[in-house]
Amino acid sequence: MRGGAERAYFDTANILAKHGHEVAFFSMNHPSNEPSKWSEFFVDNIDYREKGLGIGKKIISTLRIWYNFQAANRLEALLKKFKPDVAHLHNIYHQLSPSIINVLKKHGIPMVMTLHDYKLICPNYSLLVRGQIWERSKQNKYYFCLKDKCVDNSFFKSLVCTIEAYLHKFWKVYSKVNLFISPSQFLISKFQEFGFKKEIVYLPNPFLAEEIKETSPSAVKKKYILYYGRISEEKGIADLLRAYGRLKTNISLNIVGTGPAEKELKNIVSQEKISNVNFLGYRTGAELWRQVRGAELVVVPSKWYENAPYIVVEVMALKKIVLASRLGGLKEMIQDGVDGFLFEPGNIEDLKNKIEYILSHPELQESIGEQAGAAIKDKNDREKYYQNLKEVYERAMKM
Repeated sequence: MRGGAERAYFDTANILAKHGHEVAFFSMNHPSNEPSKWSEFFVDNIDYREKGLGIGKKIISTLRIWYNFQAANRLEALLKKFKPDVAHLHNIYHQLSPSIINVLKKHGIPMVMTLHDYKLICPNYSLLVRGQIWERSKQNKYYFCLKDKCVDNSFFKSLVCTIEAYLHKFWKVYSKVNLFISPSQFLISKFQEFGFKKEIVYLPNPFLAEEIKETSPSAVKKKYILYYGRISEEKGIADLLRAYGRLKTNISLNIVGTGPAEKELKNIVSQEKISNVNFLGYRTGAELWRQVRGAELVVVPSKWYENAPYIVVEVMALKKIVLASRLGGLKEMIQDGVDGFLFEPGNIEDLKNKIEYILSHPELQESIGEQAGAAIKDKNDREKYYQNLKEVYERAMKM
C-alpha cells in the first residue's frame, strides 16, 4: 500500500470479492506486499532508484522497462490456473511492462485500465520538471524529454523513458486495451489534449469507510495544521512550509509521511528558522485517522496535476476542512468555499492568507464539514462504483 494507485487496486479487489467475484492478483514481489496465494507468479522486484547498480543490472532493468519477458512468462503460468473474464490493469509500467498486455490479448481476455497519472502520454508521469508544469511532449514529441532531461533531471533516465515511449507507440501496445478509466475529468481532457485517441470512462474512486469510522481525534490538545502523504517535490510541501513560516500563530504544523524530499524539507525548516514544525514519519490506520480528525485543517499543496487523490476524499469524508491547490483534478473535487478551499498553486502568499482565514473562522468547521461529507457520500459511494465498474467490464467484454 504505497499510494493512491495501490489503494484503488486493493479497494477494487475488495469490492469485487464482496460481490461474489473471484479475483486473482498479478504484481511484483516486495517485502511489504500483502500476503497472496498468487505471489508465486509475481515478478522479481527491481528498485530503479537504488544507487550503485552495476552495469549488468542496469542493462537488465532497462530492458525490463521496455519489455519484461519474465512478467509475460509468469502471467502465462498464472493463466493456466485462473481464467479471468476480464483483466483490470493499473500502474503496470516499469515493473510489469506492457508485455502483459500482449499475453492477455493472445488469450482473448478483455482489458480495462485505470489511469492514475500521465505516463501513457509523456515519458514524465507527473508532467512536472524541476518544480514546473512541463507539457513539451504533446502530440508524441517525446524527444523533448531527452532535450530537457525531464526524468529526475537525468540524461540516462530521460533517454530510457524516451525510448520506452517511442517503442510502445510504435508497437501500439496500449491500443490493445479495450477501455480506460479515469477518476477525474481533468485527466481525460489532458489526455485528449495530448492526442490520446482511445475512449476513457470517467469513474471516481470508491471510498471504503470501515477502518476510519471507529477512530477518535488525537489525544493531543494542542491545535495543529496537517499535511499527510508522500514527501516529494511534486507535493508542494516546501511552499506549505514557507507559507506557514509567514503565519503569526501558535498552531503547529504536523507533517505525516516519508519520501525522498524529507531531508531537503528539514533543511528549509532549519535554515529559515521555522518553528513548531513536526515531522511525524509514517502513520497508518487508526493512528493516521486520529491525526486527521484532530487537525484544524488539512493542506494539499500539490504542484503537479493531481488526478483524484484519496487524501481529499478521506478528509472530506471525515467532515474536515481541506485546503488544496487549484490545479488538475483537485479543482473539480472541491467547491471553493462550499465544501473546502482552494488556493493558487505556487502562490505562497495566497496559501498563507487562506490558512489565516480558515483559522480565524472556526465556525466554518461545521458548515464546510457537513457539505464535504455529503459530497463524498454521493460521488464516491462504493455501491455506485461497483455498478458502474461492472458496466465498464461488460462493455469491454463485448468489444
